[in-house]
Order: sequence, then C-alpha cells, then structure tokens
Amino acid sequence: MSGSHPVKFLLPSQHDSPCKVAVTMKFVSFNINGLRARPHQLEAIVEKHQPDVIGLQETKVHDEMFPLEEVAKLGYNVFYHGQKGHYGVALLTKATPISVRRGFPDDGEEAQRRIIMAEIPSPLGNITVINGYFPQGESRDHPLKFPRKRSFIRTCKTILKRNSSAIIRY
Repeated sequence: MSGSHPVKFLLPSQHDSPCKVAVTMKFVSFNINGLRARPHQLEAIVEKHQPDVIGLQETKVHDEMFPLEEVAKLGYNVFYHGQKGHYGVALLTKATPISVRRGFPDDGEEAQRRIIMAEIPSPLGNITVINGYFPQGESRDHPLKFPRKRSFIRTCKTILKRNSSAIIRY
C-alpha cells in the first residue's frame, strides 16, 4: 500500500489575494488484487487511516458484479470502472464529487478498464483526483503491450497538463 500519509496541497486562494493556502487531505492508493476476495483489507484501511479519498486498483470485477452496497457501508461515495477478471479501478470519496469520468475520453468499448477520475470539492476549490492502474508494457520490443503503455502515459500527461492547478507537497 502506498499513499497513507496526509498530502498537503498548495492551492491558489479563491479570494483576490495572490497568496496560496495549504489544505491537508488524506489519500490512500491500494492495489487490492481482487476486491470481492479482500473486503476485509479495505475495511482495515478505512479503520486505520480514515482517508478522504481511496483509489483501488486491480478490483478484478466487472461493473455488474461490483459489491457496491458492501463498499458504500464504509461511508464513502463509490465509483468504479471494471471488467471481469482483469484490471479494474475504483474511487471512494468522502466528499460528493462534482463529476466522475471513467476511462480516457477516446477509449472504445474494448478498452482496458484502468483509469477513473473525479473532480471533488476541497476547502479552497475543486481538485481533480486521478486513480490509475498503469500497464506494465513488457519489453520495448513487445509489439502490443509497450505501445499501449506509451499511449496510456501520453494520455495521462495530457490530462495532467489540463488539470495542473495543484502543487503536491509531501
């Protein structure tokens, strides 16, 4: 598990002041490797860390079988983007998101379910949270996997450039 520490964001003030103000939120990113097989691990993370946002990777469950009621009982808004047996991501937020996007804008029906994004309110304005399960890519010589990885990263960079108002400090 990574990301179990509070993260401080320096955001532009919503007022006329050129000052930046620090806001602390807690984020957890967790590769659960099969959500239906490990709900107790998610419960333990919530109990121990009480994060504002949880990003899950490798949920390995298609949307129709996602255990929504069980996960929502933990006190979060729950959004997911999955497929049977592979990949899959979920985003859990304490604050109600303004918007949620599943996948990349140009993803087709057959695209791997690897990314979910949400715009969530914070005390100083909205922030965009991106949760992704990044492809390995194998070796540079692999004819399919490595080009997919490069495309995935290129699309992530484009999205980050569009949503670059927050500076993250550890």
